[in-house]
Amino acid sequence: MTHRQPSLFRSSHKKGFSLPSAGQIAFCLMSCFCLVLVLRNADAAVDYMGRGLTLCATTVIPSLFPFMVISELLVASGAGEALGRLFSRVMKWIFGLSGSGASALFLGSLCGFPVGARTAVSLYDRNMISRTECEHLLTFVNNPSSAFLITAVGVSLFGNRKLGMVLYGVVLGSGFLVGFLARFFLRRGQEPAEHPHFPSGLHLRGVETFTGAVTSAADGMMTVCAYVIFFSALTGVLGCMFHPTTPVGETLYACLYGFLEMTGGVSMASALDNGGMGLILTAAFAGWSGVSVHCQVLTICGGRGLSFRPYLIAKAVQGLLCGAVMTVLLCVNPDWINPAVGTVMDAIAVFSSWKEITVPAIVTNVVFGVGFVLSRLLGLAGNQKTAR
Repeated sequence: MTHRQPSLFRSSHKKGFSLPSAGQIAFCLMSCFCLVLVLRNADAAVDYMGRGLTLCATTVIPSLFPFMVISELLVASGAGEALGRLFSRVMKWIFGLSGSGASALFLGSLCGFPVGARTAVSLYDRNMISRTECEHLLTFVNNPSSAFLITAVGVSLFGNRKLGMVLYGVVLGSGFLVGFLARFFLRRGQEPAEHPHFPSGLHLRGVETFTGAVTSAADGMMTVCAYVIFFSALTGVLGCMFHPTTPVGETLYACLYGFLEMTGGVSMASALDNGGMGLILTAAFAGWSGVSVHCQVLTICGGRGLSFRPYLIAKAVQGLLCGAVMTVLLCVNPDWINPAVGTVMDAIAVFSSWKEITVPAIVTNVVFGVGFVLSRLLGLAGNQKTAR
């Protein structure tokens, strides 16, 4: 009687060997494709990585980091709870959520992504909202900031501050509409009081609250900058593949750019010479936000058991809504997008736009500095009393 030697394939199959999934194959092919692009266009990759670093140093960090610290402080200090009690009825009536999510809505609408998503996750980490509520908040609180859409896009790219304000209203209104509709599609079962996510039993006080907020915001800021630099290099090497010479080719290239990274896509869309199509694509890119921002949100939500599908579907719907609304506005009145020739206000807005960041940053640093000194003095006084 002969014994057949078991093959390696059979033994590995019995131990749980399985073929790679379609998603793994797709990511493997995409990684190989990106590697070939970077190796073939190494100079362009280095150049665009430098541009990404410059963008982070001059725009992303100054405009986002203070607000990320503030969002952490609002949640950790209990100010978010007070804001939630104030807007509890509005949140319940419109979105079907508790008032605790009002701070995420407020910060996300003004400060831009990923502050809204980060605030929502912080609320979830501290057991202030449930898992379903967090997934619902993520569908509409992560939007571009007012300063970006009004000043950077409206004034700098289109030369029309009024257009930027309308664009901001379209993006924000579409996001709120998506959040309102999401209440009818997300399942709301009975969830336990304790959620299986990161522990939040640490209630820091005084200086520890501030230092913890700065440390957490710094970690998040590093993640945001990493994605900005990577997608800057990726879009740069992709641009080496395409040489659009026709309006249709330029439009398709702008769509590819905007799908991956919103800032570059908006910049390319504003340069299109095909009527209002550039503005329609700009609105759609702002609503969609780009794969780069979605990866940032996915990293923020990682390890918490949150479903990413509602957020992704909501952003796709929001992008389509923004494009459709802007199309309707252009059909109703196509002349309002033209900038007023020779207006003094638009020129002043361009040269004074730095004040929108500098003045709040100075005030914020002064307030935090005074608070830090006072908390340290009070802590030393308390320690002296305890020693006595």
